Amino acid sequence: MKMKVQNSAYRSAFFYIHTMKYKLLILSFFFTCIVFSQNEDRKAYMYDENGTAIDEKTFFEKLRSGIYYKRAVVNDTAVLAKLYVRKFEGKLDASSYKKFVSYLEKTVKTKIDTTKIVVIYFFYENDKRVARHYATTKRLEALNNNDDVQAFYMTEKGFCFKNRKHVFYEDIFNLAKQTFFETNVCCGSAVILKPDGTYYKELGEFSATNISEKALSDR
Repeated sequence: MKMKVQNSAYRSAFFYIHTMKYKLLILSFFFTCIVFSQNEDRKAYMYDENGTAIDEKTFFEKLRSGIYYKRAVVNDTAVLAKLYVRKFEGKLDASSYKKFVSYLEKTVKTKIDTTKIVVIYFFYENDKRVARHYATTKRLEALNNNDDVQAFYMTEKGFCFKNRKHVFYEDIFNLAKQTFFETNVCCGSAVILKPDGTYYKELGEFSATNISEKALSDR
């Protein structure tokens, strides 16, 4: 029985990683098929992250960089696609950092050590499958167990998620969402908040490797 469970977990992990690896390629191909579908009256309009019109080649080159994600709207006459930035760096001022920590402590019912790095993995209600994946991925274990880090799994307000591996805290004050994840992006997001208020975040299918490296980059 134990071997069957292990084999099943291995197959699930392999399938997920394999799927993630080719997901961008498949999405790009699918999107291209929509754009060049048999409906010749449907015209494609593509825009960069600033809302400036760009050609198809530039659009997909930027998409493949991993810095952006896309949203597309298809109607009877056109396909409207826009790029959005998915990797950000910034800094909370002292007052905002203090307020964030105060409400975070109320949310997770845990004292926040302001000398440590705070990492939050955030999931919307439609992220149940990936939330389960990120809760068990080996690549985050070392980061989660690092003595310099306080890591929390969190869900949007109104979404209660149970998992045996980690506690998922509901963002009851909309604190994390309004501060870092206001844009509703599926497939999980993450933010690293350092004691000086600087932060790094990835929206949508965040890289466990990138998050781990960024969090400990100055340690």
